[in-house]
Amino acid sequence: MDIIVEKLFKTADHETREGHYEKAIEMYEKVIEICREDTPPVHLAHWGIGEIHLNNRRYEKARYHLSRALELEPNEPIYHYLLGCTFRYIDEIASAIYHLQRAVELDDSKDIYWCELGWVVGFNQDLERGIGYLRKALRINPLNSKALTDLSILYAKDEKFGEALVCIEEVLKHDPDDIQIAEIQERLQFFKSEFERLSGLSDSQETQETS
Repeated sequence: MDIIVEKLFKTADHETREGHYEKAIEMYEKVIEICREDTPPVHLAHWGIGEIHLNNRRYEKARYHLSRALELEPNEPIYHYLLGCTFRYIDEIASAIYHLQRAVELDDSKDIYWCELGWVVGFNQDLERGIGYLRKALRINPLNSKALTDLSILYAKDEKFGEALVCIEEVLKHDPDDIQIAEIQERLQFFKSEFERLSGLSDSQETQETS
């Protein structure tokens, strides 16, 4: 990588961290223009542009640039992961699952890959399999708050409110001031008590019917 291109990447990285996204995109576009036939800088530049668009909810532009990066480097797991996230946000679930599965096939050591796959699969397709993927994310990183939160929601969806509350309480241990998580805990406590109350009524009715 020549010195001009290296400087453009450094400038793009700095502008991104400063929140000057359009300036960063301009730097990456210059890299693409200069390095048309030089694959590594080009796919890295598309990655940079794609991730900026993804983080700013410009999903169609994110899809274009991340797809271009993947065409140039098809075995890069981060590109599959980011494309999977993009497809989830535009509700193309089959494509999201495909790319997230490719990400974990290529690198099974990243808890964020397993976490995203677990949520998408569990919420949209197979609850038990999704829970299994989220547990794998937590085996890699027990402090992954997103995995714990997503797992609690899937447990609640499966009417396992006790397990759901254990996960949320673990998140609150590490971030007790998180209002959103505290609200989830409150709702889970309500649903658990209602579920137990209704289960008790059902058991009582069955006892009366058999007596």
